[in-house]
Amino acid sequence: MWPGRRYEHRAEAGEALAQLLSGLEERPCVVAALPRGGVPVAVPVARELRAPLTLSFVRKVALARNPELAVGAMDEDAHVLMNAGILSWLRAFPLELAEARRRAARELARQRELYRVRSMTTWLPEASVILVDDGPATGLTLRAAVAHARRHGAKRVIVAVPFSSGTAARHLRREADRFVCPVVDPDFVAVSRYYADFHAVSDAEVSESLERARGFAPAGG
Repeated sequence: MWPGRRYEHRAEAGEALAQLLSGLEERPCVVAALPRGGVPVAVPVARELRAPLTLSFVRKVALARNPELAVGAMDEDAHVLMNAGILSWLRAFPLELAEARRRAARELARQRELYRVRSMTTWLPEASVILVDDGPATGLTLRAAVAHARRHGAKRVIVAVPFSSGTAARHLRREADRFVCPVVDPDFVAVSRYYADFHAVSDAEVSESLERARGFAPAGG
């Protein structure tokens, strides 16, 4: 895939992952997308596996003065995974870090209220979890999602992404039970590099994708 060509859009990236996961033996399983960009990627995966699609509510923690750079990640239980190296480099002050955590918590609360999906944890501990995102740079949010699934007793935790930075891949291979990724780029620059269409996924698109996926799993699945 890289550097030959980019994915046309997230759905095409999801189709590539669905092919890699088509013979998955970990059953029962639930597909949990990271909102918002991971949702269109996860739809083809859930369809291929005939598995329920839900969300893993995790959110990057970022300082107001550098909103694109994650200094940590928060899950829906308010557990936070921090990147000590980046915090030290930015010389983050306690007050601005506390405010960053509050912003992350507010956004997680907003998403949980808006999307109204069945919590991933209701399938656990009987099921394995497949975590899907549109491509990790630091891997912090996915690592927080892995830890969250483990705390709630997931049988196995599988991370499936269409590409990854080398740094994120090293962490995720170690922390997940399985890491499915067709492209690990040691020269990773930005997520947008791998997509022709990398529009910002809207709340409406997330809700539509979740509604479309409701019929993928068999009754009672």
